[in-house]
Amino acid sequence: MSLKSLALKIYKALPVFVQRKVVRVLYPGYVVAAKVFITNPEGKFLAVKTTYAKDWDIPSGHCDPGESPDDAASRELWEETGVKVDNMQQFGVIFNPVLKSVQVLFTHQLKNTPELSIDNLEISDASWVERDEVELNPYAIEAVEAILDHKASYWVSFRK
Repeated sequence: MSLKSLALKIYKALPVFVQRKVVRVLYPGYVVAAKVFITNPEGKFLAVKTTYAKDWDIPSGHCDPGESPDDAASRELWEETGVKVDNMQQFGVIFNPVLKSVQVLFTHQLKNTPELSIDNLEISDASWVERDEVELNPYAIEAVEAILDHKASYWVSFRK
């Protein structure tokens, strides 16, 4: 078992308030993350099941130091699913002062449905799904609603 795999198993077992404290230690300021809403020709979107949480998500992750959200979106999509897409369209931004986070939302429609290759360390499953087909985490729900329901491209969330 790798060190990262062990760390993710420990993280998953921690209460949510402790998980947030861990993130604050690793990212003392605001956390900047990229979330990717990518669809196939059939109109289904890509959802991933993380190994460290119970609900599904859309491909996403924190920006590395000095990394742009655009680069983080492409990197996270590739690392989590094996799908390579550059130059995705920025859709919007969710600013959450409670959690001190900024999520940059990206969208892209593929011309074909690629074979998925999950990393098995952070992702236990990935699937092309329709809305409400899987139980998404609250942050993924917020992002999917923003994109599919055409909410404002910038808003403030107070979700805890």
